[in-house]
Amino acid sequence: MASESCFRDSLKDPARPGARRFHRVAATFCLTAALFFAAFPCEALTVEGLPDWLTSHALRGLTAVWEEIPPMGGEARFDTLTLVARRLFMGYRVTIGRPDAKGEPRVFFEAQDAVAWEVQLVSPDLRPPASSWFADDEAGLKEGVGKLLEGLPVDALSWAGEALHGRIAALVEARFPGWTFSLLVRLEDGRSENKSSGENKGRGILQLALRPDQPLVLAVMPSIYSSTLPLMFQSDLSARLLSGLSPIIGLPVRWIDRHRGEVELLVRDFLEDRNAVSNTRSQVEVTFVPDQISRLEADVESERFIFRLWMAGYAGMKERYPEAGVLLGWNAKRDLGIDVEFYGELILDVGELELTGRLGGSIPLWKNFRVGLEVEWPDERAWYRVAWTSARIRRPYAWWRWNPTRGHNAALGYRLTEYISIELHYDDRWNDRLGLKGILLL
Repeated sequence: MASESCFRDSLKDPARPGARRFHRVAATFCLTAALFFAAFPCEALTVEGLPDWLTSHALRGLTAVWEEIPPMGGEARFDTLTLVARRLFMGYRVTIGRPDAKGEPRVFFEAQDAVAWEVQLVSPDLRPPASSWFADDEAGLKEGVGKLLEGLPVDALSWAGEALHGRIAALVEARFPGWTFSLLVRLEDGRSENKSSGENKGRGILQLALRPDQPLVLAVMPSIYSSTLPLMFQSDLSARLLSGLSPIIGLPVRWIDRHRGEVELLVRDFLEDRNAVSNTRSQVEVTFVPDQISRLEADVESERFIFRLWMAGYAGMKERYPEAGVLLGWNAKRDLGIDVEFYGELILDVGELELTGRLGGSIPLWKNFRVGLEVEWPDERAWYRVAWTSARIRRPYAWWRWNPTRGHNAALGYRLTEYISIELHYDDRWNDRLGLKGILLL
C-alpha cells in the first residue's frame, strides 16, 4: 500500500523514559541552533559522509552546538555532542571520531534505510508555443533534483528539508523565473522495521509541481505602424494578432521576459503569414515589452509598394473645403538598385468637386528624411519637396514644398492617434495662408 507524507517536522521521543526530558530539551536546542544560527563559523569541525550541498547545512548546526557546550572533563563534551547529533540528524548513523590535532571532533555520517529516489515533474497545461518553451526550460531539471536526492534517507527530510527546498528553488529560478513550486514526498512498497540493515526497502518519489506566480501577463496591447500600408490593413493585423498572442496570457511576466526573443519571433512569423504583409512584400520589425499590460509594437513597411487613404478638413482657412485623397507608390530599390520612391496621388476637393493630381519621386537623405520633386495638375507646375515623416503615434512630422512662382506650402504635424493627425498648415496660394488641418487616416 502506497503512503504519502509531507516533510516531517517533529522528532520521536527516545525509548528510555528516564531520558525523555533531557533529550527533548537537547533536541529543541540543537534544532534551533542548526536552523537559525547560520552566522556561526563553520571551520572548527570536520564533516564526512554527507552530500556536498548538505554538508554546510549540517556543519552550521554542529558548530553552533559544539560552541555552546561548555568545556567538560574527559570525553564528556564529545559524548554530549554525539548524543545531540544522533537525535538531530535523523536518517543517519552519526559517529564522532577522535579529535584532530586542534582538539576539534570529526563527525562521520552513514546513511540508513537507503531509498531509490525518483523525481516526477508536474507541468502546467500550456498552449503552443509556450508549451515548447516550457519543455526546453525543463530539460535537465529532473536530473538536477535527482542528484540532490542521491543517497538521502527519507528520515533526513525532517532536518534537511529546508536546505533541499532552497537548492531546488535555485534550480527552478534559473530555468523558470516567476514560477513557484510545491514538493510532495510519496513512499511506495513500505520500509522494513530493521533500519540497521542498510538495504533498499522501498522507493521514494519526489513530486515537483510548478505553477505561475504573480505578476502575470494579463493583456497584450499590440500596435502596428506603417507608412506604406493603409490603416485598414494595420487595424486588421492588430485584431488578428490578439488571438495569436493568447498563449502567453496568464503566464509570469518574468518568464515571458526570459522568452522575449521567442515572442518577437512568434509575432514576426505570424504577421509575415498574413496576406496583407506577404502580398505587399513588407518587412516586419517587432519590439515586445513584457508587463502585466504588455506592450507590443510592430513596424510593417513594404519594400515595394505604398498605399494610403485619407480625408482632411481645415480650420481658419475660409476658402478651403474638405478633401479626400489616395496615394499609390512604388519603391524601385529592388528593381533598379537605387532607393527611390515614385508615387501618384489624387486629391478630391469635396466643395468644388475638383481633382488635383500629383506625380513625384523622392530619395532618402537620412532615416525618415526624404527630398524629391513632384508635378501637380492641372497647373502643371513642379514643386521641390522635403519631408520628415514617422509612422508612430504621438510623434511629430513635417513637410515643405516650394515652387518658384507659387511660393511655399508647408506643414508641421503631430499624429495624435492611429487614425487622427493635426497639422499647422501654411500655403502661399490662398488669402488665409495659415490654419489648422485635421487628417483622418483610413
